[in-house]
Amino acid sequence: MDWELFIGRFHPLMVHLPIGIFILGYFFEVLLQLGYRYLIPSRKIIIVTYSVGLLAGLVAALTGWLLSFSDDYGIEPLNDHKQLGIATLVVMLLVIIYQIKAPADKNKFKLVISTIAIILTALTGHFGGNLTHGPNYLVEYGPELLKSNENTRLNSINGINPDSLQIYADIIQPLLNDKCVACHSTNNSKGGLALENYSSLFTDADHNKPILAGNPNDSELFKRVSLPTNHEKMMPPRGPGFGYTDIQILRYWIENGADSLTTFSSEKMSKELIALINRDYNMDFSPKPFYEKVKVDSLDAGLIAQLRSSEFRVNYLGERNFLLDLAFKGDSISKEQIELLNKVSNQITFLKLSNCNLSDNLIEDINEMKYLTRIDISKNKLSSSMVPLLIKSEYLESANLNETKIDNESLRNLLAKFNKLRVYVLNTKVTSEEISNLSQNYPDAGLISAFKFKEVVEAKSVFAQEENK
Repeated sequence: MDWELFIGRFHPLMVHLPIGIFILGYFFEVLLQLGYRYLIPSRKIIIVTYSVGLLAGLVAALTGWLLSFSDDYGIEPLNDHKQLGIATLVVMLLVIIYQIKAPADKNKFKLVISTIAIILTALTGHFGGNLTHGPNYLVEYGPELLKSNENTRLNSINGINPDSLQIYADIIQPLLNDKCVACHSTNNSKGGLALENYSSLFTDADHNKPILAGNPNDSELFKRVSLPTNHEKMMPPRGPGFGYTDIQILRYWIENGADSLTTFSSEKMSKELIALINRDYNMDFSPKPFYEKVKVDSLDAGLIAQLRSSEFRVNYLGERNFLLDLAFKGDSISKEQIELLNKVSNQITFLKLSNCNLSDNLIEDINEMKYLTRIDISKNKLSSSMVPLLIKSEYLESANLNETKIDNESLRNLLAKFNKLRVYVLNTKVTSEEISNLSQNYPDAGLISAFKFKEVVEAKSVFAQEENK
């Protein structure tokens, strides 16, 4: 049986007694100062009340000292609580002595000293509550101004561009500082574990290395923070632990090498993790189309005006994305208009040249389009001459080739380069047998060769059903 801890655990019960008595004595002193002598006829009542509170405070301090041997609390916050508690008892002893010795004309000064003692009592209680419930317990649901480290951490993350966020520096280390470093620092390495800098995460501790890159399940830090809250080895032992989102971020970081410069990648993130970060950190890491990631300069306003006056519809993709959505609106495109189109070929990502008498000769004159992702050249008398232009694009996602003369071989060549291409080949030379073969060979491609409508079940009258019964 451990008598020290057995007695020490009565501290939370005992500590409320001196707090209540001190406040009661202070209330009596205020009444006396305001002249309510029929309620408080003598200062002796105040002296006796403070004295009983001091004795109760000594008992509470003793049990608290015994509880500190449990090794369940961080050294720094524990020392803050302990030192404030001692200071409170010393000041309260001085209050009692001054209440006895000082003459009656010093009553106002007596109240000032008592006020200081009550403030110290409140601060001691606050730091004790932080030890038990965590530093954010008191202000968790209060104004943002009062909230501490965790809220500051979240606010600082919200100001970071998602593309430049570093998982360790911006999330993991601030999280460790907030929840772990009080007990696991260079000056206070409980369990031989220090977590205040990156290199210490890979240093042997008493049980295991905190982090084993690529292996979260054998990383001691990950195992401890992801234990059930009622588990005796769960960390941190006091206050709110790691949230579910932060545990998943820690897992992702370890699985992906635990490098200090690791960033989030939508290709490696699960849909759940993307949703959690979006919810809790207000950051969207959802997979983005290629054209949303490209950065190009805006075009000269005169060139844009020239395109529009030449029967082109021209739009930027967004206020900060200067890739072009370009469409020809006329009935017949000319060589001069192709030459004008070539002047912006490196900024086109969506291109529509549908039903405009685009010929094989003209399409051969179109420059390579570096960032082309979608093209519509349907309803033109084009043969396989279109394929070389399409193959030159590295990022093609969709091609509308309806009512052209593309054939089986040309389509095969196209899918050999873009095996996830969505391609429309309605009313072309591509046979249904070839569509079937290519669908099997390229299961990720989308081959649309006919319009299909879902069969609609004929509605039956409710009355007809009644009659059948």
